[in-house]
Amino acid sequence: MAVSTQEFGVLKDGRGAHLFTISTLAGSQVVLTDFGAAVVKVIVPDGLGRLGDVALGFDDLALYEQDLGNFGAVCGRFANRLSRASLPLDRHVYPLTANDGPNTLHGGAVGFHHKLWDAQILGEDSVKFTLFSPDGEEGFPGDLTASVTYRFSEQNVLSLSYEAAAGTKNTVANLTNHSYWNLDGDTFGSVLDHSIRIHASRFTPTNDVNVPDGRLLPVKGVFDLRAYRALREGITSRDEQIVRANGYDHNFLIDAYDGRSLVRAADLKGAVSGRRMEVWTTLPGIQLYTGNHFAGLPGKGGMRYNKGAGVALETQFYPDAPHHPAWPQPKVAAGETQVSRTEFRFYID
Repeated sequence: MAVSTQEFGVLKDGRGAHLFTISTLAGSQVVLTDFGAAVVKVIVPDGLGRLGDVALGFDDLALYEQDLGNFGAVCGRFANRLSRASLPLDRHVYPLTANDGPNTLHGGAVGFHHKLWDAQILGEDSVKFTLFSPDGEEGFPGDLTASVTYRFSEQNVLSLSYEAAAGTKNTVANLTNHSYWNLDGDTFGSVLDHSIRIHASRFTPTNDVNVPDGRLLPVKGVFDLRAYRALREGITSRDEQIVRANGYDHNFLIDAYDGRSLVRAADLKGAVSGRRMEVWTTLPGIQLYTGNHFAGLPGKGGMRYNKGAGVALETQFYPDAPHHPAWPQPKVAAGETQVSRTEFRFYID
């Protein structure tokens, strides 16, 4: 195992961004950048032993800076949506920046995914990124220091360890990684024939602005993913929820969640590559998102990303959780540190 670094480019404000490559002895690699603490590449073998990149992204730093869809990045301070651009906390409602219609999405107008993080190499298999968010940023109360440590193993397991430390005020934190996966390779063009399984018996249906409507419903129809189902079946269905979101953009409640343990949340199989990915997490929910807004985005190697080019599996607290006190809460008390962990495990069938 080894970690190498190189320059990635210069941001509009003149600061330089960098790439960090974690390499295994077998040739697998994870490439990260300090801009957005993002995953740029994940290169793992297919069923014939051929190495290929399974993470969507860009060759050019300028495209990451354009904020085209949070590719590979860590989102925060609150990933996913908060309704009415507001945060109820400790009997006070904080107004936030609205950047998704009436809602706050992925932390506001300039979320964590659009910031340059401090980087630290931790040995031969890990890189840690750290970001300070001051009191009042995008309307969120309290100072928060966020960090994510990426570790990659010879067994092709990519582990993400998150910490969110509050300052002298209570606040919230909901950190997730927003990678888009295509297990047939980032140049394959579609995940419609990938098979998905999510270990969840309930999900949070959404209203007409893509925010949970407060119900926790049993999965059925195209939302029953407890056995493998082709993504195409759901994306092309006429289910009201699918039509409204233009595909999957929904949170599932992980059955085995207990608030402490690393549990299996989802499985994804490529259509032709023989690659399989498992998602394990300590968090209560996972968002299935099928790149519904992609319309010819300029990807790596001259690729164009259209709807369904990749699929995101975002481990998280439920969207809009602060507005629903009975749900698991992302509150971080003053002086406390919230910790969570997610793993993406790559295998060959």
